Amino acid sequence: MPAHESLTHALDYADRWLAYRRWRLAIPGVQVAVRVGGELLLDAAHGTADAATGEALTPAHRFRIASHSKALAAIAAMRLVDAGRLRLDDEAQQHVQAIRGTDAGGLLVRELLSHGGGAVRDGDDVAFWHLAGDFPDAERLLDLARAGVQRVPASTEFKYSNIGFGLLGLVIEAVTGTDYADALDALVVEPLGLAATRADVGGDGPLVAGHSALHSHRERTPLGSPATGALAAATGALSTAAELSDVLRTVADADDRLLLAASRRRMRQQLWSTTGRDGGTAGYGLGLMLREIDGRTWVGHGGAWTGQATRTLVDAERDVVVSVLTNAIDGGAEELAVGVARIVGTALGDDAGLDDRGLEADAALEPSGPARSGDSGALALLRSFEGSFSSIWGRVDVVELGGRLLAIAPTAPDPLQAVDVLTPEGDDRVRIAAATGMGSSHEHAIAERDAQGRVVRWRGAWRMEAVPAVPEQTSAAQPAA
Repeated sequence: MPAHESLTHALDYADRWLAYRRWRLAIPGVQVAVRVGGELLLDAAHGTADAATGEALTPAHRFRIASHSKALAAIAAMRLVDAGRLRLDDEAQQHVQAIRGTDAGGLLVRELLSHGGGAVRDGDDVAFWHLAGDFPDAERLLDLARAGVQRVPASTEFKYSNIGFGLLGLVIEAVTGTDYADALDALVVEPLGLAATRADVGGDGPLVAGHSALHSHRERTPLGSPATGALAAATGALSTAAELSDVLRTVADADDRLLLAASRRRMRQQLWSTTGRDGGTAGYGLGLMLREIDGRTWVGHGGAWTGQATRTLVDAERDVVVSVLTNAIDGGAEELAVGVARIVGTALGDDAGLDDRGLEADAALEPSGPARSGDSGALALLRSFEGSFSSIWGRVDVVELGGRLLAIAPTAPDPLQAVDVLTPEGDDRVRIAAATGMGSSHEHAIAERDAQGRVVRWRGAWRMEAVPAVPEQTSAAQPAA
């Protein structure tokens, strides 16, 4: 899918929206990348890499991408399947002699990849997740296997398991004859020419500091970032948003750099339904999470690390990838990535985000031909109204997306949660053609412009003043109002 000007314009807004959301949620730093058709169209960073030092976050900073590691391990495993060196129906013990005769040894590769093995999540002592002990090394993982890992029968329900992916890492090591980090390099990192992505701590490039949540304290505390030992395939990896978006693009229909088409489809096939961290319905395939956004299925993965939260979404059919990395455990990466995906989808013509949210029917919901087709004069008029505006009651961003002029509330976690659709009537007023039921639909807002033609205030149905897209920086430790 070729990049076009309307999409670039939308991504400019997505970046501003993300910067504002970072400020409002008091997240120290947010990194974002968006690829369309394989082209990196957005690669940006906002805020700080370390709240204690004030070091500015850059697109080159690496994050602990946590359970994204499972998607990387799955890609590596499926490359071995494509090469005929591994089968999805192989039992783990066919390759890992040390677990022969254990319940872990009887688990199938497909069960490990899909969290269908019924295995314990993290073992019976999760101190390492609280930085009170080391992650399991290979011997400790084998001890867990010998003691019995299954908590429910295999292939009966979805049961998320870091231990299961640790066992998958042992399988990959046995098949390749190398340690897991070298196997991931050979199977994924080197073929893609990645510089920042690693299976676990180490390598070149700056690393962000993780920060605690604001759920019990008003200040964030920097948190440690230990090695993950034998659980590297489950949670150890490091990457940047740009490189992570490139890796996960390899499961898209158009990308044949690493995997056969059949393997990409198998990975994306929903095998289990579950409940996501946001309470919504989610699915899982082979090393990939699935969720629906505006009627389309996006795959990818998320990650929760000590002090970091990350999320990547892939529209495999349209070849669109969104990756958002944050360096706070409550960073809201899922919410932020979905928001960026919805903005991108609107620019690409998705109407579900507007038309099924209680907007009143109006002919203006369908933009005129020139606006939809990108006529420069029509777009210039729409965009001349753009800006950020606020009053004592709230804040809106006026922005053209997909040939429509929209008023978006950036204070909401979902940018399309409650939008007004605006129709210009001349260069000094808009008709609020559609709004939520409690809004001012079919009324007029009057724009006042400065000498340069920029809208500086609204009167009429709105009463707002122009403000910066992102307010002046406050301490990342203090949540915004």
